[in-house]
Formats: sequence, C-alpha cells, structure tokens
Amino acid sequence: MDLIGYGLATLALVFFGLYMVPRKLTGFGDRPFVLSMTLGIVLSTTLPLLLVHHTLLPARGPGVWLALACGPLWYLGVLLYSISVSEMGLTLSTPIKNTTAVLGTLAGLIVFAEWRETRPVEALVGSVLVVASAVIIGRTGENDCRRSCLTLKGTGAAIGAAVCFAAYAVPLKAAQRAGLDTVTLVAVTGWSILPTALLALAVMDRDWRGWWRTPLREHGWAAVCGVLWVLGTVTMAEAIRRIGLAITWPFTNLNTIVTVACGILLFHEVSVRKFWKVLLLGLATGIAGVALLGLARL
Repeated sequence: MDLIGYGLATLALVFFGLYMVPRKLTGFGDRPFVLSMTLGIVLSTTLPLLLVHHTLLPARGPGVWLALACGPLWYLGVLLYSISVSEMGLTLSTPIKNTTAVLGTLAGLIVFAEWRETRPVEALVGSVLVVASAVIIGRTGENDCRRSCLTLKGTGAAIGAAVCFAAYAVPLKAAQRAGLDTVTLVAVTGWSILPTALLALAVMDRDWRGWWRTPLREHGWAAVCGVLWVLGTVTMAEAIRRIGLAITWPFTNLNTIVTVACGILLFHEVSVRKFWKVLLLGLATGIAGVALLGLARL
C-alpha cells in the first residue's frame, strides 16, 4: 500500500470538505461568487508557478491543451454545486454531488485501464459505499428548516455538478500522462476557469457594478474558497499519480463527512440529537468504503 498516496488523498479529502464552507459566509450570487473564487485560484496558482519554473508557461504540447479543457468543466461543476448549496445547504448538496465518486472510478478503470493495477470489484464496491454514505447522511435534513430539505432545483444542480466534476477528471489525468507537472497543470486549469467565469457573468448577470461594489470581505471569503480548492486539487493530483484515479476520486469524495461536520458545528443545519443514528450509519458506511478502496490497490 502506498501510504504517501493515501495520505495525500486524505489531505485532499479535508481540503475539498472545507473549500465550500466560506461560501456560507458570503451574500454573493452564484456567478459573482465563482468569479471572485476564481481570482483566488489564479493568484494562488500563478505565484507558485513563477517560483518553481520562473516562467508563466514552462510546458508546451497536448498536456497544456488538456489542462485548459479542465477549466470550463470545473467551472460548470462548481457553479452548479454553488447553486445547490444556496438552495439546500451544505449538508444535503454535498452528498448528492459526491455521487461523482462512482463515475470517477469507472473513468479510471475503463478510460485509463487502471484495472491492471487495481482490483476493480473492490474499487467499485468501495466507491458505491462512499456514495451510499453520502446518501445516508443526506437524509438528515430538517423538513421545517430553511434550505435544509430537498428541492428539485437543488437536487438537479447537485447531480449536474457530479457529472461535470467526473468529466473534468478525465482531461486532468490525461494531462498528467502527457507529462504535465502538477504546479503547471493546476495553474493552467485556473487560467482557463477565469475567462469562463467572466463570460458567464457577462452573459447571464451583466451586473459588473454590483460585483465591483461588493464589500472586500465578501471577495476575500470567495478567494479563500479558491485557495482551499487549489490545495485540494494539488494534493489530489499527486495522489492520482501514486494510487490512480479509480482509487483517489472516490476516496476524496468522502469529504462529505468533513462538510457535514462543518454544516452541523458552524451552521446548525442538522439536529445531531434527532439524527445521530443516521449520521453514525453514514460514517460507518463511508469508513467501510475507504477500507475497500485501500484494499483495491494492487
């Protein structure tokens, strides 16, 4: 077992569980929020790129184009996720979005032939258990609380985010195989997110004055989301290099536990007294899934 790889995946799990938490501290609309988040991404990836490579574009070739393809897919995924969080809250949105775990495992096993170094049955069952954990925990929403019960809009947005996130993992892994290092990969992805975010705001909102006049504190929290996402993506990308996409993707999507813990402790989205049995069952199911993922790597 590659302990470093699983350690990196665990770090990614924590960062991905935290990166949307500051969203709850802002009053932004969804597209203006993602634009400010993207600025945090660009700043926190470009500076390390200059420090490491002393140039803004240290690589050429197909890897760069694949990294550029990651940005629009990621943007659409995070925009849909943000819409879902605004509609239903962290506790319900994240478990549904994390059904991307099975899609990512299938992509790793089939598209990149990771079945050669991975036990596919254990990987698939483990990813299904991660999804089951998310679904179980998602049943803890209060029916009488604002933004803590399922809605059609919120559920549809979360499912769309799951598909987009799984789709963006494919060019990410392909860019790695093309020889792109992680610092360059994440920086180029961030650059391609920025024009996508600008175009979406220009076409769908057209409220540049509102975005510009938003208090600096709001932009700051959105940028913090971006920095946390960068930390999660860097550690996830390095984990993918070591233990593969089929294992890393569902492993990191166990971030539901971290996000729900924040939803409970910080925002009181769930009554622990009422749902403690459901929460424990979801936690146990998730741990079982991770155990299988650990056994799946040959």
